[in-house]
Amino acid sequence: MSERLPVVPAQRRRPGVREDQVSRFGDLRWELAQLQHTDTASTKAFLWSNFPASLRSSFMRIAWALINIPTPDVLHARLGARSRAVVSASTVMTTLTGFRKFARWLEARGITRLTDLDQETLSQYAAYLGEKGPTGVHEERQLFALTRVWAYAPHLLPEDRLAMPPWEDPGAAIIDFLGDDFSRDRGENKEVVIHPATMSPLLVWALRLVLDLAPDIIDAHWAWRRLKLDIRPSNAAPADGLRLVRAYLQHLKASGGTLPAYIGHTGQRLGNHWRAGAAGERPLINISFLAGQLGVTRHQVETGLLELGPNLGGLFVADGAALPVDVTGRIDGKVWANAIDFTEAQSLAGHLMAAALLTIGYLSGMRPEEVLHLERGCSSQEEREDGTVRYRITGRHFKGVTDEDGNTLPQGEIRPEPWTVIELVDRAVKVLEQLHDDRLLFPRSMTIRALQPAPAEIRAEGLNPNRFIGRIKAFIDWANTTATRLARPHELIPADPHGPITLRRLRRTVAWFIYRRPGGRIALGLQYGHVGSSLAESYGGRTKADMLEILDFEKTLALADTLTEASDLLSAGEAVSGPAADRYIAAAEEFTARYTGGFATKGQMKALRNNPRLQIFEDPQALLSCNLDPYKALCDPDLAKGTKPSLRTPNWSRCNPACANISRTDTHMQRAREQLAQIDTDCADPHLPHPLRRRLELCRESTEKIIQEHEAAAGRTAGKDST
Repeated sequence: MSERLPVVPAQRRRPGVREDQVSRFGDLRWELAQLQHTDTASTKAFLWSNFPASLRSSFMRIAWALINIPTPDVLHARLGARSRAVVSASTVMTTLTGFRKFARWLEARGITRLTDLDQETLSQYAAYLGEKGPTGVHEERQLFALTRVWAYAPHLLPEDRLAMPPWEDPGAAIIDFLGDDFSRDRGENKEVVIHPATMSPLLVWALRLVLDLAPDIIDAHWAWRRLKLDIRPSNAAPADGLRLVRAYLQHLKASGGTLPAYIGHTGQRLGNHWRAGAAGERPLINISFLAGQLGVTRHQVETGLLELGPNLGGLFVADGAALPVDVTGRIDGKVWANAIDFTEAQSLAGHLMAAALLTIGYLSGMRPEEVLHLERGCSSQEEREDGTVRYRITGRHFKGVTDEDGNTLPQGEIRPEPWTVIELVDRAVKVLEQLHDDRLLFPRSMTIRALQPAPAEIRAEGLNPNRFIGRIKAFIDWANTTATRLARPHELIPADPHGPITLRRLRRTVAWFIYRRPGGRIALGLQYGHVGSSLAESYGGRTKADMLEILDFEKTLALADTLTEASDLLSAGEAVSGPAADRYIAAAEEFTARYTGGFATKGQMKALRNNPRLQIFEDPQALLSCNLDPYKALCDPDLAKGTKPSLRTPNWSRCNPACANISRTDTHMQRAREQLAQIDTDCADPHLPHPLRRRLELCRESTEKIIQEHEAAAGRTAGKDST
């Protein structure tokens, strides 16, 4: 095989990649991002230099076949196969990484030829993968990498062929090789929910930037850009530049002005004349700020300052370099900053972009790649005949997008049905459109340091999802610093116990909040009802599993938790009252009999979710359980009309005490007594305004009535297991 043979065929190359840029077979660095067609593509290089030399040639030939030859039919015929005719860049990288691990294992055992391998050796390798503990999809993929080698045998040299792996025997099962702890649990339903204690203040700060502080940050960012553009390069120094600097410095001396200080992490010093003296270290002057103001070079500014001598001619240095921007944004009625410094503008723009990303990604339910491919002008409004407004997002999607031959389209396609979102998402889009002039809403040009890639690297116009892990962390650090500075400790964002905040976790988390929202203790409060409705409307018409699958999954978990708690309360002897008491008890008993102690399949989860007898909902702030029968619900008389059963939930903001769906337990009564104690404490305040006192007294009367009615009915409705 020729050393100069291109690794990536012309028909699969990323648009814009020239022939002379394509990796060659003989190269020890293969740029697999040349297979990617997305706007978020980033260098994905596989290095053969750290591959065992004795097996490198064989696996390089196998890898070339994997990229250039369609997937063999034997892989399409496997049980449950989801193979495509052509493999993606990420699949190639995963496979080649599996090759390397296997080759190192072989080298450690003195095996240097693939033809020396038999099924027993392959079984030993599978056992090796399972030695470190529970196994899953990752280990299965490493074995499937070897299955690919076997499948490509007709296209390979004899010395590159591999015996049929034992796990491909028709009578074999993968669990026989990877152990009893093997599990294929994966996907978005297995993403760990962001802890509520982290997500709530994180969303508060994200929305605060988008809704309240964005105008200040946008103005500062454009002011910073104008100053940066006005700095003249050294090869285009204005002839009168030094004269302008001298005149400006004389003006400062005459007017009592101050020099701008540099308050960043690093700074420029004025040669050997700007060092720590007897009085300590002098402040750093922001040379870039001055050069931008005057339209001169940095060197001309330095020269002018050096002419003033060690004491700068008596000029004082300011506390920073404030941009010419009026700060008007407020937090609880107070201006959030006195000024925005030159050194802060770019990082604040990055924080605003992270805040907009969190807002869009979290409240739309879109996948990371879908969010990061949104373009300017993607959001629109639709005014309906009934006077309501719907916000629509038009963009590109990727999952399940294939050509007529069933191959994945790497560039995706414009989604036929736009996403339906809430106004907050539209606001975030509009903020990004004001922040920059790029086509994509999340462009690489907004990075803090836009370093030019090496000639062999690929850096697409958009940002890769992984780049936002660090950006979100930086945003959290800034929010916590600001919360501390403004004496708002209740808005500190604690670290999530499960690690960094990733974009994939947002979809699962919003579904969790929709079905388990703790009343007003989270940002948006009842707005989550609108989020749930928008997600349902956006995804309801699609035939493929999507966001609705995550919503259904989360609702099922919430129902199971509620029913488990109900069963535990009844087993502990708690009494139940209310018009739906019998339904509450029956639901707990049915759930216990059918589901407790077992593993629910997808079919069983669907049956649980859609079982009308098991629809019990809890709100930690309410003094009742809702045993939802949509035909009896007084909170929403139209609940039973035209709504998917799995999406029906009570409207807690319109709960009617006369509803036939209400039941109450002793636990609810404990909450009621705690409320009475708090009311008594509040009413003991002699300065309490009369209207508030009267309202609390009415609340006390209604709460006492609830307790009395429950105690009167307790004997009649006690759990059946306790009688």
